[in-house]
Amino acid sequence: MPVPSFDELLEEFSFLGDWRDQCQYLIELGEELPDLTPAEKNELNLVRGCQSRVWFVPEVESSDAGQLIHIRAKSDAKIVDGLIVVLLSLADQRSAQEVLATDFQGAFTKLGLETQLVPQRRNGLHAMVRRLQAIAQTAAGVGSKSGSEGGSEGVNTTDVVARELHPRREPQPAEAVEPLDADVLRLQFPALQQRLSDDTPITFLDSAASAQKPQVVIDKEREVYEQYYANAYRGVYRFGERVSQEIDASRRKIQQFIGAEYEEEIAFTGGTTMSLNIIAQGWGGRHLRSGDEIVLSLLEHHANYVPWQAVAQRTGATIKLFPLTADGYWDLDQLEEAITSRTRVVSVAAMTNVFGAIAPLEAIVSRAKEVGAIVVVDAAQSAPHLPTDVVRDHVDFLAFSGHKLYGPSGVGVLYGRRERLEDMDPLLFGGHMIDQVTEHTFTTAPLPAKFEAGTLPIAQAIALGAAVDWIEEVGIARIHAHELRLRDYASRQLAEIPGIVLHGPSDHKGAIFSFTMEAASAQDIATMLDLRGVFVRHGHHCTMPLHHWLDVPATVRASFSPTNSLDDVDTLCEALLFARKTLKLDP
Repeated sequence: MPVPSFDELLEEFSFLGDWRDQCQYLIELGEELPDLTPAEKNELNLVRGCQSRVWFVPEVESSDAGQLIHIRAKSDAKIVDGLIVVLLSLADQRSAQEVLATDFQGAFTKLGLETQLVPQRRNGLHAMVRRLQAIAQTAAGVGSKSGSEGGSEGVNTTDVVARELHPRREPQPAEAVEPLDADVLRLQFPALQQRLSDDTPITFLDSAASAQKPQVVIDKEREVYEQYYANAYRGVYRFGERVSQEIDASRRKIQQFIGAEYEEEIAFTGGTTMSLNIIAQGWGGRHLRSGDEIVLSLLEHHANYVPWQAVAQRTGATIKLFPLTADGYWDLDQLEEAITSRTRVVSVAAMTNVFGAIAPLEAIVSRAKEVGAIVVVDAAQSAPHLPTDVVRDHVDFLAFSGHKLYGPSGVGVLYGRRERLEDMDPLLFGGHMIDQVTEHTFTTAPLPAKFEAGTLPIAQAIALGAAVDWIEEVGIARIHAHELRLRDYASRQLAEIPGIVLHGPSDHKGAIFSFTMEAASAQDIATMLDLRGVFVRHGHHCTMPLHHWLDVPATVRASFSPTNSLDDVDTLCEALLFARKTLKLDP
């Protein structure tokens, strides 16, 4: 059959306009595609990574223009046959060099296929592109790059297809940022409008544990359940298409939010803990050996401590602790002794959950790269409060949770540089993360599906995109500047409370304060504060080794957010004085 030119296809798609009509047109195109012989429909010609069965039969002949490629192809689905015709309009009877230079992604975008096709079919379309590029590379004698496990066909499509890089934010000095009004912002949070039974207002100071949710996030999650809930990346019906598109949109928002280079570097998980376990077991389990060192510090949350202990026990690697200064900060004078030629992994919290200490990432990453170590960043605390840019900071992996980012619980993010994610094993196995399964073997799906086994936290992942939108609207630079003002004011006011001991560094930190009070238990203090409507956290905050180092069983932690004001600091201090009086700590 004569293959229409791409311009003819584009004109017809533009004329039809509606996706239902365009879909019918693809089916009609597919009906004209000649069949292959039964012998040609073999394993050698099968294109991996497509949900339908697709076969490509290449023929290469020499010409004055170089190696000319002719493709005969067929699938077991009419609409896929139509997509094959689209590909042939771009690549058939072209030279190998022309095929390798073709902007397939741009062509698909012009036709609307990137937004209209369900993800399974879109992934299949990209798998066919990879096969075409692999054929062209072989014809041109170009060495191929290894792609992701399963269905890569020896070429990673994102190495050839141009991807738009999202603009990344640079942090602004606090004095250059427009101040925000916490009292106005707090009106967007339904939970914070409540009063206690005695009409006492709520002063919420536990965002480091889990943040409250703005109405837009609550509405978005409700919208999913009320209007189009379906399983993601499964059905071609309207609900299924809408859910898949919403998840993809959320993934792109997160990509831009953290400055990632590629969309497929963002995988949805159950939370920071799940993400860090995937990294530790998936990368560490494959690459760590006896004698290798994993550098952590006593400042880490158990989620960035215990998984590395577990993988160290399994591989024979050793946990090495980064020395701290007397006030509980990374001792950069001992940087070279801490990170050595035996270091394979440095895993660090960008902002610690007990002290709020902001890590010296530039120095740590620079030293780690000198010795060839990878850098893992726990951004659970930093992502809601500080600008994040994984490319600028040269980190290999990063993890954070939705529930601390003013989003839903039960969802988190795993970021990894594409080459790192491809070079590690998944933690969970099952549906969606596979490419091919036979009776005895399997291959994994391309990124990010490789790390998204089973049913995703669908509504939560979509609502996390709404949380990112909310932060972007408020402005992460404004949030950070506001919290620095809270930090400075709270540091002065808390220091005036009799008997209080503030733990951790006094600078290079965010608006998190952990403290003890002489002659009073942390639980008693927290209980007294609750009586005054001040909600704080007490305990070891999932940092037992750090509390052993502090030589205290527990601390009280007050953590601030953009919904807190200077008045909340005053309320906290008044409540602490009330606690001292009630517990009879004053003479």
